[in-house]
Amino acid sequence: MSENFVEDTTSRSIEPGVREAVITDRWNTGFGSPNGGYALALMLRGAMDEFDVGRPSVLAITYLSSPQPNVAARIEYSLVKAGNRVQTVAATLQQDGKPVLHLVANFLRNHTGLSHELGKAPTLPPPEECLDPKSSGMTPAGLFDRLDHRWPAVPGWALGKPNGDPTVSTWIRLTEAQTIDWAALAMLCDASPPPVMELGQRMSMTVQLTVHLHRLPEPGAWVASRMSTQHVVEGMHEEDGELWDEQGNLLAQSRQLAILLS
Repeated sequence: MSENFVEDTTSRSIEPGVREAVITDRWNTGFGSPNGGYALALMLRGAMDEFDVGRPSVLAITYLSSPQPNVAARIEYSLVKAGNRVQTVAATLQQDGKPVLHLVANFLRNHTGLSHELGKAPTLPPPEECLDPKSSGMTPAGLFDRLDHRWPAVPGWALGKPNGDPTVSTWIRLTEAQTIDWAALAMLCDASPPPVMELGQRMSMTVQLTVHLHRLPEPGAWVASRMSTQHVVEGMHEEDGELWDEQGNLLAQSRQLAILLS
C-alpha cells in the first residue's frame, strides 16, 4: 500500500468506540476540499481496527457537511449488530464538535454463495496504449496526483467542449502500482472526475454515497472504472459506478447523490 494512504486513513483509539484522526489535505480534490472517498476510507479502516468484523460489504455514508483538511476529527463507533454472518457498524465523524459524516457499514463473515455475473466490464484499450493526463499537466496536486489514470481519449470537458455523454470509462490505480485493500477500493469508487462534467458542469458536492464491495484486485493491477449519470433533477444528480479488474471480474459498485454547484 501507499505509505501516505495507510498513514492518512489510520486513526488512533482514545477510548473504546472512539478514535481520533487528522483529515489531511494530501487527498484534496481540485476544489480544495478532502475527497469524499478518502474520508470514507478513513472511517472504514477505523471500523475494521475497532471491531472484530469480517470483510466490508455495503457502506453507506452521508455527508452532513464538507470535512475540513488538517483539522482534528473525532470518530465515534458503535456495533449495531454482531450476527453470525452480517455485522453492522455505525460511525459519526465530528470536527470542532459538529457532526460532519455519518457511516453505516455492513461486514460479512463466513459467507459463501452463488455468483452469477450478467454485467460486462468496460471495453478499454490496454493501459499502456491509453493517455496519461499527468503527461500534459492536467491533474492538480492532491487526490489526482496520488492516483494514476489512463484515459482511452481526452475527455470533452478537458478540451472545453463537453461531449454531452455523461458516461466515462478509464483505468485507475494508486500511484506506483500499490496494492489495493478494502479501504483503498472504497476510495476508488469516488476518485474519478465526475461524468456530469461532460454536461458542462464543473462542480458538485456529494450528499450520500453507497458502495458495494465484492472482491479485491491482484496486487499492482489496474482497475477499470465506469462512471455514469443518467438523471439531473432540480440541481441534483446521481452517479453510478462500477470497478472491474483486468480479468473482467466485478470489484465494486457505487451510487451517489450530489448537488450541482455550478
